[in-house]
Amino acid sequence: MSLEKLCDLFFEFSNEDRLRMLHRLNEKPSTVTTISKDLGLTTQEASRHLTRLGEMGLTVKGPSGNHALTPYGELSLAQLRGFNFTCSHSTYFAAHDVARLPAQFVARLGELDRCTYVDDVMVIFHRIEKAIREAEEYVWRLTDRYIITAIPVWEDAIRRGVEFRLLEPRDIVIPPEFNQGPVLAAAQVSGQFRNNVTDRVDVFMALTEKEVAGVCFPGLGGKMDYRGFASDDLEARGWAHDLYEYYWDRSSVKPLRGM
Repeated sequence: MSLEKLCDLFFEFSNEDRLRMLHRLNEKPSTVTTISKDLGLTTQEASRHLTRLGEMGLTVKGPSGNHALTPYGELSLAQLRGFNFTCSHSTYFAAHDVARLPAQFVARLGELDRCTYVDDVMVIFHRIEKAIREAEEYVWRLTDRYIITAIPVWEDAIRRGVEFRLLEPRDIVIPPEFNQGPVLAAAQVSGQFRNNVTDRVDVFMALTEKEVAGVCFPGLGGKMDYRGFASDDLEARGWAHDLYEYYWDRSSVKPLRGM
């Protein structure tokens, strides 16, 4: 019975006019006449679609004649955001794995729907360095590799008083050319720069209080190709912030050595 109802719900969503109607009603309740005019439908078409949506429990007609979403309609529409995001980037998600993310964050993927897809690793790294330069409060990174060229940018931000968190796998390879200078070393001792380790990295992330400079998921073989999404959208920042905190709370402090 539940599968049948789910198929019925998806059938209603599969009609473009009904889906547009639901989005329109999500903005504000409206009469049939207003909806038909706004969506370029005849009154008869709009009325027929609203009848179907009402029978599904997605909308309701009030005493004033306005149609509005029911709480069930609002919830169903909100859950479509995740499908919209993944469908919009189906080629990417066919080759990248989000299955290792905590289920609650997979369910919230729709919060990334205003992100820009970045298909160039150098652009991702450039965005990260730019975000660090512009950060005023904090920079949080979850990474499986060092970006040596970013070290001077980190040091400048530390001098500005920016808080840093770095979360990396326990078995990360430290490049031979890496040399932690006195600025980073002092910040690590003072607690301004905190470095934790985790068993594995399920997602590559760099975020500040202003933007998500990069969210990149691993390929099907488990390795990062550093292609993914970026945005200064508030909801995207909230998703990345909460996910980072999830991993940080389950990590352990790295001994005072390295970045």
